[in-house]
Amino acid sequence: MDALSAPVVLITGCSSGIGLAAAVQFARNGFTTVATMRNLGRADALRAALAAEGLSADIRVLDVDSAQSVAAAIAGVTADHGPIDVVVANAGVASDGTLEELSLDDIRGVFETNFFGTVSLFKAVLPAMRERGEGRLIAVSSVAGALGQPFNDAYCASKQALEGLLESLHPVAAQLGVHVSVVQPGPVAGEFVQHGSGPSERAVDGPYAAARARFQAIQEGGYAGAQPPREVADVLVQVATAEAPVFRYQTSERVSKLVGVKLNDLTGERLTSLTARWI
Repeated sequence: MDALSAPVVLITGCSSGIGLAAAVQFARNGFTTVATMRNLGRADALRAALAAEGLSADIRVLDVDSAQSVAAAIAGVTADHGPIDVVVANAGVASDGTLEELSLDDIRGVFETNFFGTVSLFKAVLPAMRERGEGRLIAVSSVAGALGQPFNDAYCASKQALEGLLESLHPVAAQLGVHVSVVQPGPVAGEFVQHGSGPSERAVDGPYAAARARFQAIQEGGYAGAQPPREVADVLVQVATAEAPVFRYQTSERVSKLVGVKLNDLTGERLTSLTARWI
């Protein structure tokens, strides 16, 4: 990064939650912050948060589901601010449902945003980073990127697919001077789970009703102790500014312990025995 100018960071999904907090936190830390979202009609909360601290950010439209929107945003940011130093792929959607309940369109829709949206974004910025020999690609993943969770089949699949792709890219990009990292939060306070997809109707007496009710109780307990988005934003800035960033970051000790279970479980039985207790 050019030491004589403020580094440029582009963040997706900034209308609320982690994205909003990240935009504010990067602006606090002196970055030229480009905060993007699908619908600028939802930018008021971000504008208010920035104004409350006398901060500024360039707020733009970027819909990760549209290759044309991604290309136009990258071209516009580069024209106005110069090379993009850091990209934080945060935009994502939740999904509720186990496999039998989900349509193929439900699953494809989750992958379109959570997987292909990030892939499209990173592909758009990687050539310029490669040519410059520097840059950072940071994906907001999830504890779900490491371990499957009941009734989160499509969401976990999309995050684990993304982590697999980026883990494969990591050593290749590193040879070019481009650092690739994933950040794994657990439950985060906010409205993310309200914007998910999944079965539109669930029979109260359906075959999964009892298991779903037990899992929802566990899930609600998890969100009762959820991290504030600011803590995740702090980790994102840490990754963006670290001298030698690593590939995988967890945002809390609790998440690190869960991810550790997966990484040390060769058969998968320890993990699935744990998640079976949630239903």
